[in-house]
Amino acid sequence: MNIYKKIVNGICHVFEFFAVLCLAAMVVVVVIQVTGRYVFSITPRWSEEIARQCVIIFTFIGMAIGVRDKLHIGLTILVDSLHNKIQLTIEILGKLLVMTLGVMISINMSLLFNMLRYNRLPGTGIPIVYIYAFPTAIGILITLIALYQIYDNIRYGTDEDQKKLLEDASHTQSQDILTEDAKK
Repeated sequence: MNIYKKIVNGICHVFEFFAVLCLAAMVVVVVIQVTGRYVFSITPRWSEEIARQCVIIFTFIGMAIGVRDKLHIGLTILVDSLHNKIQLTIEILGKLLVMTLGVMISINMSLLFNMLRYNRLPGTGIPIVYIYAFPTAIGILITLIALYQIYDNIRYGTDEDQKKLLEDASHTQSQDILTEDAKK
């Protein structure tokens, strides 16, 4: 499972890099659009379309990264007062719902992908297939992330239990380093 996690996290890093490129491209395109409109009184016909597609891609990638880093909103006031086994069950159910969301995104986007494969964006002429490929891939990535998070929950307990394990491991590791430095 460790190799699986590393592969999924590697894919996430590639998408993070692509998200940064999309954000930079969006900024450049909007600057070109604003400069063209207010300085030259001519707006490139492709600028708004490219900026919109960059925002869409950036948003979908951000959604996957948010799932990976567990940055989504959760109402835990009731769950925190429950027994640890019930908390674990609720967390697993929540991650199953996230996994279902990923599956539904990839299925529905792939259906659009197939239906609109011959269409092109009007301003740039880019095939729509490229536009729907990203949400499809992100849906698959969300599913893969949720799958290893469920595995971690089953193996190591709730997210809080996992945080404590990581803190203990890092504390032990730092103590070992300090001990080795003291010996030298």
